[in-house]
Amino acid sequence: MKIVRSSCSPYILKFKLPFSTSKGKISERKGFLIKLDSANGKSGYGDCCPLPEFGSESYEQAEAMLQDLELKIRIDTNDFEQSILKTLEPLNGFPTLRHGFEQALLNLISRDMNLSLNEILNSSSKKIINVNAAIGFLSPEDSASRAKELVSKGYKTIKLKVGRKIFEEDYACIKAVRENIGAEINLRIDVNGKWSLSDAISSLKQLEKFGIEYVEQPLNKIDEYLALSHKTKIPLAADESIRSLKDAYDFISRKAVSVIILKPMMLGGVIPTLKIIEYAQENKIKVVVTTSLDSCIGRSFAVLAASFVEQETAHGLGTAELFENDLFPDPYPVKNGQINLAN
Repeated sequence: MKIVRSSCSPYILKFKLPFSTSKGKISERKGFLIKLDSANGKSGYGDCCPLPEFGSESYEQAEAMLQDLELKIRIDTNDFEQSILKTLEPLNGFPTLRHGFEQALLNLISRDMNLSLNEILNSSSKKIINVNAAIGFLSPEDSASRAKELVSKGYKTIKLKVGRKIFEEDYACIKAVRENIGAEINLRIDVNGKWSLSDAISSLKQLEKFGIEYVEQPLNKIDEYLALSHKTKIPLAADESIRSLKDAYDFISRKAVSVIILKPMMLGGVIPTLKIIEYAQENKIKVVVTTSLDSCIGRSFAVLAASFVEQETAHGLGTAELFENDLFPDPYPVKNGQINLAN
């Protein structure tokens, strides 16, 4: 396969309403659509959508890198993975750029050689993927109302953003949501690393009665996770703390968490994500794959990664409805709380 042209187009996606977390409000997402063309007239697209607040390079850093970037793309059809890894070595410090080029390369190989992504990656996919819905910072009344609306649409798992300056406000929202959705709906909470260890111990003790499926990123340091795991009955999950293979292997091998959250965009693509999925499942750690609030192109690789997870869980893939606009029609719409890859 010979690549004859590459191009990069900036884009902006506007949110219908600002999405608020403990890290602040997000009202738009800026990124780059990467396109690679082969000599056979085929094209592959990839998404680079930086989110520095959650562990990636900035938009400006990605833009500067793109201006001087000269990748030597040589694809060995006998070993796709190793040739892609070698090609993308210059981008190892730029996860979202690496994601974009990896995605474009894999999509181009698939179309140029008439191979499925599963064949290229030597992995099998589930056909039905369960999806959680996420709620940002809202009042207790609005949180409860939004949760009921999402449950009526078929979602069986709700993730609630917490980590406000005043814990009592978090508590009120969690209480209102749980009382309105009932005990049968899974409820996850995401702190985005805003608690101290003492805060986490105190807060989770008060929240144990609400049947929380897990608490995501309550802390930032692995030793604090290990200490907290002995102080609460609520399972712990790591997200922002997992930004490399080493991070993931450390958390998994030391049994610091019960759940590991993987964002392909923040990890540099689906190839490193797949390695972590395999290692986590070997060690009986639950894997949840989520988007990074990226475009439909980027989300498609999060869906692909989620399809490789053998365990039954709900993944964070239901973010398309947050945007006013997108690059293309959503190829994987969520219906009744699920994505059906057989359609």
